[in-house]
Amino acid sequence: MLDALTSASIIIPMKDNDGSDNSPIIERTIQTLCETHGGATAWEAKGFWVNDHGRLFKDDVMVIQSAMTKQEGHREALRELARGILADTDQEAVFVSHAGGDVEIIE
Repeated sequence: MLDALTSASIIIPMKDNDGSDNSPIIERTIQTLCETHGGATAWEAKGFWVNDHGRLFKDDVMVIQSAMTKQEGHREALRELARGILADTDQEAVFVSHAGGDVEIIE
């Protein structure tokens, strides 16, 4: 029996913490999900988070969603995408939502 598909997502700020444009990283992520999982849907949203000092941050973000199964290999692939985003940006963390609804903050 095939594993049931459900959605997974990753959230990327439109601008890096230093103000630079993250469009190339967003496009690369969409391309990767299309190649590895057959497609992606993306939409702009607002992201809010509070740091350890109580400061509220507001970001324009791109939510990128793709169909995946709950297999650990798919979870690890999403984590690897997040690690690549961290390596290429000035972000402190990347929020991912795995197939099945589990969420994780990759630091």
